[in-house]
Amino acid sequence: MKTDVVVIGGGIVGCAAAYYLGKKGFQVLVVEKDPAVGLQASGRNGGGVRQHGRKAALPLAMESVKLWATLEKELQADLEYSRTGNLKIAFEEDSARDFERELAWEHENGLREVRMLSAAECHEMVPGMTSKALAGKLCSSDGIANPMLVTPAFARAARKLGVKFLLNTAVTGLLWQGSTVRGIKTASGEIEAGVVINAAGPWAARFAAEAGCPIIIGPGRSQLMVTERLPHLFIDKWVTIRGLGYLRPTRSSNLVIGSAGTRNDQFSNHVNYYSIAVQAERLGRLLPELKDVKIIRAFSGITEYTPDTEPYIGAVPGVSGLFIAAGFSGEGFCPGPLTGKILAELIAGNDPSVSLTPFRPDRFADAIKTGIAVPPVAYPFDSICKVWLPDTNITYSELCN
Repeated sequence: MKTDVVVIGGGIVGCAAAYYLGKKGFQVLVVEKDPAVGLQASGRNGGGVRQHGRKAALPLAMESVKLWATLEKELQADLEYSRTGNLKIAFEEDSARDFERELAWEHENGLREVRMLSAAECHEMVPGMTSKALAGKLCSSDGIANPMLVTPAFARAARKLGVKFLLNTAVTGLLWQGSTVRGIKTASGEIEAGVVINAAGPWAARFAAEAGCPIIIGPGRSQLMVTERLPHLFIDKWVTIRGLGYLRPTRSSNLVIGSAGTRNDQFSNHVNYYSIAVQAERLGRLLPELKDVKIIRAFSGITEYTPDTEPYIGAVPGVSGLFIAAGFSGEGFCPGPLTGKILAELIAGNDPSVSLTPFRPDRFADAIKTGIAVPPVAYPFDSICKVWLPDTNITYSELCN
């Protein structure tokens, strides 16, 4: 089998890249190990389309939000996208100071729609909180979408452009001609291609290492629970409560409740009901309106994390024909569509619309090869455990496993 471009991974980035490449006239094949697209983190996340709180990826997120505004029309699909705003609430002085530092950075870099909130404003936006908030931070141009709809919508639109999908097929390696990648190997045979995109999420490291550009990616798992439909939605936007996770409304009047990602060396998508129960109990203490609300389902997604929480995006140095987009540290839903579009720009020989310098695929390569000062993977759940553990008889491993 031959094609112009083969994409490893049918997540939001892979399907978006396939769609935009199809628009440019490329023959594209997406190879996905699962029976459908978007079954891993791309379809199993909170659906946040968020800018504030990011570091080097802030410009990427800001441009992404512009693209999200037109995606439903472009893809001819309902994505349940809405600019609800994104609120973060702090109950400790350290968190409030973090918000102020974030705000200064964001204003310097052009995100003007974000502002600090007083304690009174926080309690007005999230009524009924039993603990007194110290401060909040709100980005009015942030929003939400339904992750279960977005990746399939890209896949449908890509198919209309002639993009092919090979499902239930695991990629086992790369095809080489000298130092040039010429395709991929699968359990079913070889596929020749002029360009390969490595969008394999937490499985991306093996293909990067084969290309001589080792990257640091740690597999993670994020958990979510969904409440029954509420007669009165007292939360109308994405709300993150430092140390307790996040809540956000759905169009059907449920609440989605999520937590930060934890280490997941087993690449497991099981749900840890122990930590779910701890989170629900603590949120119920803070928000009594949740105490008698039923949880109707819980699920998890396999995510991936890097030492600096930034992704790897771009051409793989020293190798012709290989591109990568992976390592989004649980924050890839918002920039996923634009990242796919940027990959299409690069493959077509154009400059990217956003600088990719902070996301160089080889930024940790020297440390990995020498074994000197190799930075550890940063898992956000580690910081939450500092809040959860002191006053409970819970161990770190019980919360994570």
